[in-house]
Amino acid sequence: MFSPKMQDYVFGLLSLICSLKGLSCTPWTMNVQDQVNGTLGQYVILPCIFTHPKQNSYTGEINIKWMQGNIHEPIVQCTFYNKTKGQDGKCIYSKSSERLLLQGNHRNGDISLRINNLQFTDASQYTCRVELDYNQFNKHTTLNINAPAQILSLCLDLDVLKVKCIAQGNPIPEVKWTSSSGPLEHFPIKTVHRVISSVPFSDQDVYTCQAVNSLGQDQITYPPNQNSSLSLSLMTGILGFLLLLGLVAFILNVVRRRQSARRVMLQDMGVQRVKTSIYQANETVYANISTCPAGETRQVDVYSTGALREEGKEEMIPRAQKNRPSRPPGPPPVIGEK
Repeated sequence: MFSPKMQDYVFGLLSLICSLKGLSCTPWTMNVQDQVNGTLGQYVILPCIFTHPKQNSYTGEINIKWMQGNIHEPIVQCTFYNKTKGQDGKCIYSKSSERLLLQGNHRNGDISLRINNLQFTDASQYTCRVELDYNQFNKHTTLNINAPAQILSLCLDLDVLKVKCIAQGNPIPEVKWTSSSGPLEHFPIKTVHRVISSVPFSDQDVYTCQAVNSLGQDQITYPPNQNSSLSLSLMTGILGFLLLLGLVAFILNVVRRRQSARRVMLQDMGVQRVKTSIYQANETVYANISTCPAGETRQVDVYSTGALREEGKEEMIPRAQKNRPSRPPGPPPVIGEK
């Protein structure tokens, strides 16, 4: 397989021969960008537009492949037909390439690749290749991923009692430490897109980690903003107090209801006792009234059962007798035996 430069030289030579012989021949062309810059989390389009010598007469298959890095397994592979009314064709994407999409119209020679939600791992060399029945052609483009400085975490490492800051970005950011005592010296550890830095911790200080690169900056303070913590604590206290008031009101309401129910129950019991006493008294009064046989009259004294207990004996207390009419003079009436 020829290198891209050799392919350009060969097809340039063919174009020259065609021109000298007065023939109309279209050379292979493929337009790509040597460098493409994308932003972390955004999308990018890798342009690839081609023409081939049989552009107007070719009716066979057009196989399109996009490959990443040195891996020959394509991340995108599509098959089309160079016919106006032919079938549309199909594309196969690798399992790890859900973010990839073939962009453009292949009938116009546009087979650009779109990559969504860019990650640092997408930064690589990409190869755009076209394979026809009679020949193939490819070119390379390099994708760079840029990212503004961003602090991923700022925390206290209890194992070494240090405040650790982790930042990322491309270009790789510079990290600066400041505290309530002033600037702090530190020794950062840099990787491809990240930097890790730590400073000794003291509970008397407040620490700020700042990350800066040409695309932006970011900073975080440890411990977190004290005003925010105070506001959160105050709000939590107010909510707790309101919850306590609601609980007290609920308990008092339950107690009042129980007391009210108890009073009603006691009133009902008192009325029942009074009714029972009156019923028993009436029974006693009627039990002490003697009846006379028919045709006879008898003087009857009515007594109540006032419960005067003296030395264990119960006495009968006569009620006040009503005024009776005086008897006519004469011998006393004879009262029949009972």
